Amino acid sequence: MSQQSHRHHYIPIWYQKGFLAPAQTSFKILDMRPDVFRDASGKVRRVGRTILNKGPNAHFWEQDLYTIRWLGRTDDVIERQLFGAIDTYGKRAIEAWLAEDFNTVHDTYWHVYEFMDALRLRTPKGLRFVQAMTRKRSQLDLMVAMQELRRMHCVMWAEGCLEIARAPEGSGFIFSDHPVVLFNRHVFPGDPMIPAGHDPALHWQGTQTLFPFDRERLYILTHVEYAHSPGPLKARKPRTNSRYFDPSNPMVRYDDCIRSRTLTSQQVLEVNYIIKARADRYIAGRTEEDLYPERHLKTTVWSKLGEFLLPPKHKVVKQAGYTVVKSKDGSYYFQDQFGRRPQSTEEYEREVRRANEMEAHFRRVLTKHRAERGEPPPVFDD
Repeated sequence: MSQQSHRHHYIPIWYQKGFLAPAQTSFKILDMRPDVFRDASGKVRRVGRTILNKGPNAHFWEQDLYTIRWLGRTDDVIERQLFGAIDTYGKRAIEAWLAEDFNTVHDTYWHVYEFMDALRLRTPKGLRFVQAMTRKRSQLDLMVAMQELRRMHCVMWAEGCLEIARAPEGSGFIFSDHPVVLFNRHVFPGDPMIPAGHDPALHWQGTQTLFPFDRERLYILTHVEYAHSPGPLKARKPRTNSRYFDPSNPMVRYDDCIRSRTLTSQQVLEVNYIIKARADRYIAGRTEEDLYPERHLKTTVWSKLGEFLLPPKHKVVKQAGYTVVKSKDGSYYFQDQFGRRPQSTEEYEREVRRANEMEAHFRRVLTKHRAERGEPPPVFDD
């Protein structure tokens, strides 16, 4: 039996290493709530350091964060088996995205979102969110609830408009102790309508997801409706067919991911400020200057930040229309642009009739076209 682990990294070590410069072994880390040490009378005697210098192995972990107690003993099965597998698959999936290895992307596409979802809920801030949502109090119940919720964001992320933007040479992204960031320009940190410590709801049209894959590349996920027609009136409006779980795994596409943009240094600073504002306690960068992006911004007014994060209008695929897939056994799969499918046998059969009519029309047109060109009739593989 392997030795039980007690140092549980809520930010995987391999992910942290993507933010180091070549030959660099440690980060500069800003502690935004340093420990306060008091004497017996309550008088403050010392405040912990604000700037830390730590390597990937030495920070972003907590003692027994995922340890559970059952049958009279402690167990680190969640750290070893659950997150061990998620981190392994997530690393492979993200590396495939960055290398544009689309054969591997095809096989691992959902692993990106499963990794991101687990990363949102396994941090100290994420666990407080799970606790507030489920009202679980014991460690065992909290760990069970986290596992039940850990795929809650996957479907809406996968159905969004995808972009990987680059940082310019000499600049780069930071990361935080809550690295998958939900950003809504019209919902500022401290908004009285949002519970303290929570982020804007993902199902709101104006909520974008920002996730630095590494120091140089930022994954941006935007709801398609908002990408086409943004505005403050839609910022808190639910997207069409918003849902946090969909066990049927709807059909999605990733071949239209936008990869053409390199942000400016000023835009990178805005992203880093957003990451910092949504962090729990710690942010990390290569230099101490990385930790204070606000020093170089023209404004920190929340509604004026991140306007550039919307995908370029001319790059957004409309994603309109209807998806029809016919299997070899003759059965059909139907889905509209929002992931909605026929809800009754009558509706399904109506769509089958339409699909058959469309197929028959296509065959007639193709046969006529080939005849006009003096070519033999097409052979349809039924």
